[in-house]
Amino acid sequence: AASNSFHENLGDARALAGLLTTLHSISKPTIARIQGPTFGSGVGLVACCDIAVASYDAQFALNEVKLGGLPGLAAPFILSAIGERFARRYLLSAERFSAAEAYRIGLVHEIVPDEEQLDQALGEIIDALLKNSSFAMAECKTMLQAFSRQPVDAAMIEDATQRVARVRSSPEGREGLVAFLEKRRPNWIG
Repeated sequence: AASNSFHENLGDARALAGLLTTLHSISKPTIARIQGPTFGSGVGLVACCDIAVASYDAQFALNEVKLGGLPGLAAPFILSAIGERFARRYLLSAERFSAAEAYRIGLVHEIVPDEEQLDQALGEIIDALLKNSSFAMAECKTMLQAFSRQPVDAAMIEDATQRVARVRSSPEGREGLVAFLEKRRPNWIG
């Protein structure tokens, strides 16, 4: 990138922006498995995922400004994950922080001692996700993106009402409700 022209850097930046946006908005749940150092755009990848689990030895740094760069592509996702206050500190200081700090500020959802427990924790999360309706999870992700950082007003409530009715009346929504009433596991269609 140091020897690239403006237009070459623009193309690279657009490619990374596309990757981050796709990871953030894909209809399937995404999980980040973090072990060891995660710096720069790697932290952006973690912030784009729906669920993030790290081992105790994980370290993080938003170090672009230390390298004369700008974390602009990951910044929207980082802001969403950890909030403006923590983003200001770590985007401006470029200091390293631990898995415990990443957990405290909301970048990761869980931290575990070692690789074996990391795999176990991820297995439990995956098992939980596999029990859910894929259609409902996709709709939930779309809803979360639409409602994120928006005021709760009449338009949002009406939007939520429409979404609930649409999902409930879908084949998977109907199967889920019938399975619940019949006290059995749903047979997901999707």
